[in-house]
Amino acid sequence: MKAKVLIIDDEESIRFGLTKLLNQAGFSVLSAGSAEEGYRVFSSQNPAIILLDLKLPDMEGMDLLRKLKETDDYVSIIMMTAYGTIETAVSALKSGAENFLTKPIDPDGLLIQLNKTLEIKETQRRSDYLKIQQESKAADYFVGKSEKFQRVNDFVQLLARNDSTVLILGETGTGKGLYARMIHNISARSQNNFVEINCAGISRELLESELFGYNKGAFTGASGNKPGLFELANGGTLFLDEIGEMQQDVQAKLLKVIEDKRFRRLGGVQEKVVDVRIIAASNRDLAKEVQRKNFREDLFYRLNVINLRIPALREFKEDILPMAEYFLQAFCQKQGKKFQGFSEAAKESILNYSWPGNIREMINLIERSVILSDRQYIGSSDLGLVSLKPASPHTEIDMISLDEMEKEHIRRVLEATKRNLSRASEILGISRATLYSKLKRYNLNTV
Repeated sequence: MKAKVLIIDDEESIRFGLTKLLNQAGFSVLSAGSAEEGYRVFSSQNPAIILLDLKLPDMEGMDLLRKLKETDDYVSIIMMTAYGTIETAVSALKSGAENFLTKPIDPDGLLIQLNKTLEIKETQRRSDYLKIQQESKAADYFVGKSEKFQRVNDFVQLLARNDSTVLILGETGTGKGLYARMIHNISARSQNNFVEINCAGISRELLESELFGYNKGAFTGASGNKPGLFELANGGTLFLDEIGEMQQDVQAKLLKVIEDKRFRRLGGVQEKVVDVRIIAASNRDLAKEVQRKNFREDLFYRLNVINLRIPALREFKEDILPMAEYFLQAFCQKQGKKFQGFSEAAKESILNYSWPGNIREMINLIERSVILSDRQYIGSSDLGLVSLKPASPHTEIDMISLDEMEKEHIRRVLEATKRNLSRASEILGISRATLYSKLKRYNLNTV
């Protein structure tokens, strides 16, 4: 779709020339000869960029600029004038203008500026959208009303009031990352960055360069300096997800940074001091990983100052159905559909299913059901829980370890999807990189 540009200028020749230029460049162009007309077109057409003249017959361009930005902060405004001064340009930029151009307008320079402005604004819009989505999803994870659920949330509030290192433990899909973000968002560090990295499926070299950054020439391809995540998280929180997958030589460097609060970039000689709160998470039993010599004991004790254990969804038995109904309504609203609810058979399936993928699995299954179903009620077959064989409370699966349960569940999902790894990772609620890591760990590559 063509980006809309609105030209607000009282000189007809300027409007004509710019319209011709921008049409040829692939923009959809609107124009207005006064502030009143320009605001009316803006309100009805929602342009992405406005080229605004500083002098208009019925209002000062600066006053219209402020009015436009108050109405829509996302609209990009580029001021134009034949009487530009440094003071005026600075005032325009402080009031929210993206740039300040003097007439006559350089055609090539204008097109470059328009494309750059669109790119920046789209990045900002996407970033804001993701933030809203994350906050919305975070709220979704905390709808439980049971006493056990409330105890977890009360403990999160306590963790947010101190600055200790936190280790979050729990199965895949329990919302460990969202709890980590929640701790940050209600802590004293909330005004600074929350930076996260998934340690699974990342090579040692890449993980080191991501965490600590590098200087030009540190390795082949290091053509410039790059700050690491520790620097970006300075004053805020660094969330290390799936830390149990981190290689031991990187574990040693991480331990030193946590203890000394200083590090060097790869290829660098200058030490950088950082103030970062560490929150780590794992779906593995790290104490057992220490016994197996897969995880450093000293790092484990340094991370395990306080641990937050997120119970599996099957442990919130009284919350399962209310959660499912909550997600159903949320996705109905998102998709513009109406359902009467779950059928009785679907409710029974939901309550009896073991939910090895936890809340993330529930969200994925219900969203898929809402999209694909066209009946009044969501049925058990819509959810697809039968094909995933819910576990009976008395079957042998209750007597095996969590690792064995996870391996078996992944194997069954791979069979059900005919080894479609994209579909399998979607059902499991994990990334393809994490799935590859688990296939290797459980020796399932030949299934």
